[in-house]
Amino acid sequence: MPRQTHTRDRLVTTAGELFWSRGYAQTGVSAIMKRARATSGSFYHFFPTKDDLLLAVLDAVAETVEIDVLGEAESRSDSAGVRIDGLVAAYREQTVPGAARFGLPIGALVHELGPDLESARRRVAGIYEHMVARVAGWIADDPDVESSGSEGRRLAESAVAALEGAGLMAVATGSFGPIDAVTKLLLEQLKNAPGRPVHGEKDSLPLEVETGDWKAW
Repeated sequence: MPRQTHTRDRLVTTAGELFWSRGYAQTGVSAIMKRARATSGSFYHFFPTKDDLLLAVLDAVAETVEIDVLGEAESRSDSAGVRIDGLVAAYREQTVPGAARFGLPIGALVHELGPDLESARRRVAGIYEHMVARVAGWIADDPDVESSGSEGRRLAESAVAALEGAGLMAVATGSFGPIDAVTKLLLEQLKNAPGRPVHGEKDSLPLEVETGDWKAW
């Protein structure tokens, strides 16, 4: 059983790396098996189709987001602003060369999720929805933020959408500037309540863009 578990994990990790670097459509099952050092019997034992493997990859991403991104941000403070800073930090880290982890791989895959991959599209939508709901909860639970439930929800949607887009722009331009610009706007929106702390901005540093490891996050 441990060997089977390790084989399955290798297949999922390898598939995530290849889907990120090559795209879903351009990644063949044979390439995944070769890099994962798995036989065809092992592959089809765990995943009847490549689409089933894609769903497993997205489940792994969802788990990583839950524990290492949202959970880590929540552990920083009860302040919505500090938690959003933590979310921003995760997006900054994923644009460092060799470290793209969650947002960008999903953003790249979404363009390939046509009608024949509806289950995967719904899985991605679920990841985004969970992120939005958690951020909206941070805002609602912060007594220093004066906003209605609907306003908090809109701000949370804006935060997740803006960070996804800014992450893609950061990789394309080789600069943290887009992420920092989005951060400034988000924290300004949170600053409406009396006593809302203003978090310091990080310098926009140039970076060298390289293909990253999606699973490092």
